[in-house]
Amino acid sequence: MSEKEWKEFREGVVNEEQELNFFYKSEEWWISRLYGEKKSYLLTRSKDSYTQEFRTAEELFENGMIDGKKFMERVPDLEW
Repeated sequence: MSEKEWKEFREGVVNEEQELNFFYKSEEWWISRLYGEKKSYLLTRSKDSYTQEFRTAEELFENGMIDGKKFMERVPDLEW
């Protein structure tokens, strides 16, 4: 993902509260939102529905794991 794509993607997650999909090594992943008593962000791998839950988008970006590495370390390898 280029720097420009990352900025647009991040804005979509943080500000526009969109559900977004992306690919890592041809595997589809999703970032989605849950609303209720507390807002939460979900990072889900489509093939097996493996899901990680975070309170904020920043927490997802900092602590979410994709293939053994943190989300932010994988950004250059993501396709949107």
